[in-house]
Amino acid sequence: MIKIVQVVSDTNIGGAGRYLLNYLKYYDRDNYSVTVILPEGSLLIPQVAKYEEVSLIPAPFMADKSYDRNCVKFLKKVFSELAPDIIHTHASLSARIAARQTKTGKIVSTRHCLESVPTGIKAKVIGFLNKTLTDVYIAVADAVKDNLEQSGIPTEKIRTIYNGVEAVKEISCEKRKQLRDSMGIDEDETVFGIFARLEPVKGHKYFIKAARNLHKAEKKAKFLIVGAGSLEDSLKKSAVSYGLEDKIIFTGFVEDTTELLNIVDVNVISSESEAMSLSILEAMSLSKPTVATDVGGNSQLVQTGKTGILVGPSDSTSLAEAMISLIDNKKLYSECSAGAKEEYENKFTAQKMVSGLEKLYKELY
Repeated sequence: MIKIVQVVSDTNIGGAGRYLLNYLKYYDRDNYSVTVILPEGSLLIPQVAKYEEVSLIPAPFMADKSYDRNCVKFLKKVFSELAPDIIHTHASLSARIAARQTKTGKIVSTRHCLESVPTGIKAKVIGFLNKTLTDVYIAVADAVKDNLEQSGIPTEKIRTIYNGVEAVKEISCEKRKQLRDSMGIDEDETVFGIFARLEPVKGHKYFIKAARNLHKAEKKAKFLIVGAGSLEDSLKKSAVSYGLEDKIIFTGFVEDTTELLNIVDVNVISSESEAMSLSILEAMSLSKPTVATDVGGNSQLVQTGKTGILVGPSDSTSLAEAMISLIDNKKLYSECSAGAKEEYENKFTAQKMVSGLEKLYKELY
């Protein structure tokens, strides 16, 4: 039995949290025992607690911090008692330091996002720490692998294991119609949805400007903005100033987006930076094409004419043109829909991700 410890420092359920939950659902119970360490008060705790066979340890001093010296002390004690074979960390420098100091197990770290590349003395210090404290880095996308290499991580220390997600449950046509009716969406309207926290990097302002262009072109469409964040008030004001208050629907934070994903016809990613968007993968699992900006890992998922359409970043005009093309060209929409589903099933299921992780664990063990 190989003993795995997973350490996530986030208190919210973001990309790392969903990655962990997908792993816990599908890991091999016969060959692995798993302990999860989370910050006290993390929203992940009740989700992880559902798996009775998984040991759960709430940790002090960890909440949303990569490093805390008191957390290092706590984790050193835990690791010494557990004696794990693999310590898999997600943005927790504290865990990597504690693991190296106690000399327990191989240390794996997953990079879930693109980070700025350090320069000068800072680059040397960070490079030394990263090389010393981590045995293997996991990149969730090719763009993340490139980012790690640019940050000074040796190629031989990097393993690319693509992000994978659970397929979103498809609802009935009747239920879908009821939901659209309840939100004031007409049967002949195309629904474009953006699922992302309302922060500058996600580029919602370009999505709203693109919506204005579609409205001016008299296209029958509605626009969902799903999520919450610091820009919520300003984005709502922009919608009103463009006369789109009856076209753009702000849903706020939604914990389970299954129903909203089902009523969307086209997924949109207008980000200025992106590693591997989980919302693209979820849309693909439902055969939904995506219009996305050509940044980071988006081009790995969205292939123009096959799974959706790529456009340049910070360009609302091109974004609108791509959205219009998926309304006007039914053949293109159908081909992208089928291609998205096929690509998801071939490469990006949660099961394939977990299989890749366990292959790595066995190699390290």
